[in-house]
Amino acid sequence: MTPSKIEDSFIQLTTNYSGVIQRCVAGNFSKKAFLFNTTIFNVCPFLEGTLEALVLNESFLLEGMVIVSEGQEFNVDLEIFKHQKYIDVLIHNRTNVYKYLEQLNQNRNDIFLIKREIDEKNKQLANLRKIADQANEEKSRFLAMMSHEIRNPLNSIIGYAEMISSENINSQVAQYVKNLTSAGKNLTVIVDDILDLSRIEAGKLELVSKKISITDILQNLKNDYKQLNLNDQVSLDFLCSKEIPEILLGDPVRFYQIVSNLISNALKFTNRGSVLVSVKLQSESKNKAILILEVADTGRGMSEAQSEKIFNEYEQNELNDNRVHGGSGLGLAIVKRLVNAMNGTIKVESKLDVGSRFFVEIPFDKVIAHKKVATNTSLELKDVLKGKKILVADDDVLNQTIAAHILKKENVSITIVNDGLEALSKIENESFDVILLDINMPNMTGDELIKHKKSFVAYNLNTPFLALTANTAPRDVDRYLQLGFLGVISKPFTVKNFIEKITAVI
Repeated sequence: MTPSKIEDSFIQLTTNYSGVIQRCVAGNFSKKAFLFNTTIFNVCPFLEGTLEALVLNESFLLEGMVIVSEGQEFNVDLEIFKHQKYIDVLIHNRTNVYKYLEQLNQNRNDIFLIKREIDEKNKQLANLRKIADQANEEKSRFLAMMSHEIRNPLNSIIGYAEMISSENINSQVAQYVKNLTSAGKNLTVIVDDILDLSRIEAGKLELVSKKISITDILQNLKNDYKQLNLNDQVSLDFLCSKEIPEILLGDPVRFYQIVSNLISNALKFTNRGSVLVSVKLQSESKNKAILILEVADTGRGMSEAQSEKIFNEYEQNELNDNRVHGGSGLGLAIVKRLVNAMNGTIKVESKLDVGSRFFVEIPFDKVIAHKKVATNTSLELKDVLKGKKILVADDDVLNQTIAAHILKKENVSITIVNDGLEALSKIENESFDVILLDINMPNMTGDELIKHKKSFVAYNLNTPFLALTANTAPRDVDRYLQLGFLGVISKPFTVKNFIEKITAVI
């Protein structure tokens, strides 16, 4: 017995050769339309001429035909078989099948069109990405060039300020020089902030993983800010939990930068009271130590709305902050991005006229063997350079004057040249204890000169070369070291930094 649902989907008829219906064999599909002794052509006009042309005893298939029954259209397939005296006609209702097939075809067409549109969009995005990458490269080159152009006069400003401060001057001039030095250092921070943000945006910020001592970093910050905190109405205190492992793995420069920016920000907006810097151990496992850095101040504080936008680039809460306090509004934005790069988090709690508290949570990897990291002891610089022969190649007359002033005080025999070709001529014919090469010089750059090492092996085969440069990006420093420089003196430099760098390679 055929199930009723199946019977409703087909009908089998027999007709004579003229198409007159003789009987209904099986099925109920459109049964009212196929009546006994009526012509099948009423419902299936497309069979006219077809039945007469059928080959005897051979099956014939018609697919995708349309019939109308009781005012409704149906998609049908027909199987027809011609016998000696009659014709079998099997009609299958394929309406739903063809409906789904049509929908599938439509979907396929839609998918094809969407795919083509996506391909076009991808091509456009690829072109836009290429344009954006080129723009980023251009921006990086522009910033690197501007950094060099800004750092050279900055080096002169800070260098001459230090030279003047070492002379016998009255207290008022000393204060002027102190303000000049402070302004120069503030401008250096702004330049560094802009370059750091650019590197972060371009995805070129590289974090190192080396052994560090949190205690030593805080001690260095304490020593540095003794000189930088000029407001005797504000106390600056540091606390470091003894529970923190002596040695951790991390990027000491970037961690120092995070803490330093937060301290500078706190001191900037605190006229009286205190700034407290503390580092505690939040949790510890076999391989990780999560630290909480807190910088709390008693400054002017912020409203809730101000706190929400404080980490945005170029954001300053008062219109006159830049004029009164200096800065670019980039410090906290860079802190947030550096913290994110270290897989950490930062948040702020603040109340107007009460103060602010910044909380930074950073996970550090631990080392298996805990050994005390050697603290940064100041080098004994006295008389180390006395009598040494040093060549300085720099095309900037002001930088030449500063270098000469510093080295003469160390009783150094100094030779100064104006470009790379002059330096090459000297190096090929005279021995030196240290050679300082500015990177960007006319006629021959410092990095081009050092590639000519074979031409001056007779006199300076083992002489240490130091790069004098304002290009301070890690990849630039790495490139100079790979070229053969033993170290890099970044502009602008202080007297102490300049002497330490030279002493370290002798």
